[in-house]
Amino acid sequence: MEMSVDIRNKFRNTAKMTALSYDNWQIAKARGLVDLFVDTDRVGHSLPGTETKFVNMSSYSYLGLNRHAAIVQGSIDALLDEAITGLAIAPTRMRPALARSAEQGLSNLFDATCVIGLSCSVMTSALLPLVSSGHLVDGLPRVTVFDRHAHFCMEMVKPICADEAPVLVAPHNDIDFLEDICKREDRVAYVADGAYSLGGTTILRDLLYLQDKYGLFLWFDDSHSLSVLGANGEGFVRSQLGEINPLTVISASLNKGFGCSGGVAMLHKGFDTSFFNTTNGGPLTWSQSLTTASLGSIVASIGVHRDGELSELQQNLQRNITVFDEAYPTGLAGGELPIRMVTTGNAETAMDISQRLLKRGFYCAPVYFPITPRGKEGLRVMVRADHRPEDIVAFAEALTEEVGKDVF
Repeated sequence: MEMSVDIRNKFRNTAKMTALSYDNWQIAKARGLVDLFVDTDRVGHSLPGTETKFVNMSSYSYLGLNRHAAIVQGSIDALLDEAITGLAIAPTRMRPALARSAEQGLSNLFDATCVIGLSCSVMTSALLPLVSSGHLVDGLPRVTVFDRHAHFCMEMVKPICADEAPVLVAPHNDIDFLEDICKREDRVAYVADGAYSLGGTTILRDLLYLQDKYGLFLWFDDSHSLSVLGANGEGFVRSQLGEINPLTVISASLNKGFGCSGGVAMLHKGFDTSFFNTTNGGPLTWSQSLTTASLGSIVASIGVHRDGELSELQQNLQRNITVFDEAYPTGLAGGELPIRMVTTGNAETAMDISQRLLKRGFYCAPVYFPITPRGKEGLRVMVRADHRPEDIVAFAEALTEEVGKDVF
């Protein structure tokens, strides 16, 4: 008699995740807190067909560059110059010259070999399996350890990585757990955020120590600090390194602080990117290219990062972060990153507060599982450089009054 074998994947459990999260999404939608369609003008946002206008406290355009006139104009100029929305051909066969300009510009800006793709998720899906298989270095597989708080765009690639090498999950920022694995295994890779989407950073100095001692491969998604930190906007991790070595990759979204769309991977200088221009590149090569408008905006944003305006925008952001921290201190107060968490402890309370804030003219999205661990639900505040300080103070006052009704 043939024995049945349980081959169910160990790294995804869609049924459980849906059971624990879908009701919250549906409730939030019914209460007008997610899946919103909005009108936007030069001042702010409004809900069509209503008189509801609001300040967005949940936008991750931390420097306000998605509204920057030069970047918007960069998209327009590219469309007018090229007179085509995109090439409509696989990137492995043909890419716009603008794509080369964008990659070269980012490489110079971030002092690395940069590769761009449709999104950070596409970048991760394409390259992270090559970390587990070892093909970004020497083709020898590596035990791949994911930080428990690693972003979903990396988490979702676990099953693919597990086809290449053993996959493990580490407690958040647990350097002892990781070192124990490095002692047991000859070849290890660690996958984590540089700056986490709910606040805080990776333990970079400790990880670099393990890299130096054991040859640990490090992959960081640093989307939430790109443009926010660094003299050239290179982000938290890149600004702390000298040369990027062959055992380090940094991925990031260009849709957040950078003010455009797409994703970028920073690799060591001298990396031969032609390696990706085959089936090795996965969705980087058989998927779509970035649109003409997107490429034009990336080139324009590189220009903004190159001039003195970036420093001014970063200073404005830090000023606004300080304004919020003084008006509404949280556990993350004093940090340079613009994310602050207000923990309510359950999703219903978070939605109640969010709904009342929206009526007062502030959109602050409730966050809950799987974005947060269960029991850590709350509101995620995202401060921007283009917020008016008086709006931040008014929001903090409203937050104090509304949170006090349910939490304290």
